[in-house]
Amino acid sequence: MKAVVEELKKVLSEELTVYQKLLQLALEKKKLLLEKFSTDFQTIVSQEEQLVQRLVELEPERRNCVVRISGSVDANLDVAVEKIAETDGKSDLWLVGTQLREVVSKIKVVNDENQKLLERALELTQYSIKLITRAPADVTYGPGGRQPGAISKPSLVDRKA
Repeated sequence: MKAVVEELKKVLSEELTVYQKLLQLALEKKKLLLEKFSTDFQTIVSQEEQLVQRLVELEPERRNCVVRISGSVDANLDVAVEKIAETDGKSDLWLVGTQLREVVSKIKVVNDENQKLLERALELTQYSIKLITRAPADVTYGPGGRQPGAISKPSLVDRKA
C-alpha cells in the first residue's frame, strides 16, 4: 500500500507543478491582453497546449493509483485519502489534493477574466471594421451644385471581410 501511496503522491505532485505552470501562463496571457496583443500570446497558448497534453498523460496514472488504493473505479482522491493510514502519508496526499484544488480554482478565475478580455477585444475589432467598411453617406450636392448620379464610389475596404 505504501508504494501505491508514494506513486500517487508523485503523480499528484507533478500534476500540481503542471497546474501551477498553467496558472502562471494564464496570468501572463492576462497581462498581454491588458497591455498589448502580440506574438507572445501565441507562444503562451502553445505552451498551455503542451502542459494540458501532459495532464492528459498523467490522468490514467492518477486514476489507476486511486482505484488501487480505494478499491473502486468510481472513487475520487478524497475517498482514496480516507482509506490511507496516517503512517502511509495521508496528510501529504491531503495537502497536495488541497493545493491542486486551489490552483485549478485560480486558473478558472483567471481564464474567465481572460475570456471576457478577449470578448471585449473582439467586439472592439468588429466595431472598428464596421466603421471602416460602412458605405459613405449620400452627398446632397456634387461639384458645381449638381446632384450626383447613381455613381458608386469604391469603399476603402471590401465589406465582405
